[in-house]
Amino acid sequence: MSESTHKILLIGVAGFIGSSTALRLLAGGHQVRILDSFDPQIHGEDLKKSATLRKVWEGAEVQVGDARDPVAVDRALRGVDTVYYFAAGTGTGQSMYQVRQYTDVNVNAAAVLAEQLIQKKAEIQRVVVSSSRAVYGEGAYRCAQHGPVFPKTRSVDAMQQGRFEPVCPVCGLAVEAAASSEGDPVQPTSIYGITKYAQEQVVLNLCAAMGITAVALRYQNVFGPGQSLRNPYTGILSIFSQLLLEKRQINVFEDGLATRDFVYIDDVVEFNLRAGLHAVAGGSVLNVGTGKRQTLLDVVAALADAYGREADFKVSGQFRIGDIRHAAADGTNLREVLGGHAFVGFGQGIKAFAGWVQSEETDRALAQGYLRSLTEMSASGLLKGAR
Repeated sequence: MSESTHKILLIGVAGFIGSSTALRLLAGGHQVRILDSFDPQIHGEDLKKSATLRKVWEGAEVQVGDARDPVAVDRALRGVDTVYYFAAGTGTGQSMYQVRQYTDVNVNAAAVLAEQLIQKKAEIQRVVVSSSRAVYGEGAYRCAQHGPVFPKTRSVDAMQQGRFEPVCPVCGLAVEAAASSEGDPVQPTSIYGITKYAQEQVVLNLCAAMGITAVALRYQNVFGPGQSLRNPYTGILSIFSQLLLEKRQINVFEDGLATRDFVYIDDVVEFNLRAGLHAVAGGSVLNVGTGKRQTLLDVVAALADAYGREADFKVSGQFRIGDIRHAAADGTNLREVLGGHAFVGFGQGIKAFAGWVQSEETDRALAQGYLRSLTEMSASGLLKGAR
């Protein structure tokens, strides 16, 4: 596929990654069409509050519709050659008690796209589907005795006793976290992870059958300017930021030493463009992450420093059913398929993110909404442990 201009459809573009990708495509001179339902949970009631969305609306052809609606998807696909698919519910915790909703949004919508692609197989050249590291579940570890191992979901009893680290599934001894590779076992621990894997596989399998090049990108924890400051169910940096700025106490789950691979939005957008516009083999599944880990305590300290605030936090020992302990991407295949890249460092990214947050009109309801989400999880029996 050449790098000349394309007619591109982005489904679910109003989200953080989708809207940022749309802006880069517009800047590259591509014709951009977007389809989104503009869910108030994610985007708020007033879309004009998002500077990113305002810019997308100014430059793109906007179609308002639900990705689960075949008529809306059929209309949006007409005349395009490339599709980016971002539509998804993204709250790991929320997915564990809104199971039908997440299955409907994440899987049924992908099935609608697949059926519509059958009718458009002569026109569509490329599909890029956003996936998640959540498909790996607890991911990869190394046991001193048994080498690479892949622990299952952590025991609730062990976590109730404050033992949060996974153990070797063979001998039960301590293991060391390793980076997840694309060939590792798929064993998601949350409904969100299950539905994201189903979503990517529906698209990849159908595109392979139709002769359409398709790529699935499994993102790690994406952050940066433009992410939702209104969704209380996802985005730990946004939530912690609001709690810090409102001088509320931060509840740090487990022992504060769970880790995530935080990848800056500009880096993710760069690989989105490469996946959609450069030559790449169909059926590729690629991790997108830095390969580096930050603990929850690292996150609190970095945000407090960026805002110049004293962090009020409590390591509560609470834990959410469905959460994983450690996450980091093995980027070997990403580099081989889409090329090398210098990632933005975590500290630099946090400073840029915090500067953007302070320039935004933030929604004070976010912190209260987050506390409400914890109450919902507790009532569902999915938030456990000490406080």
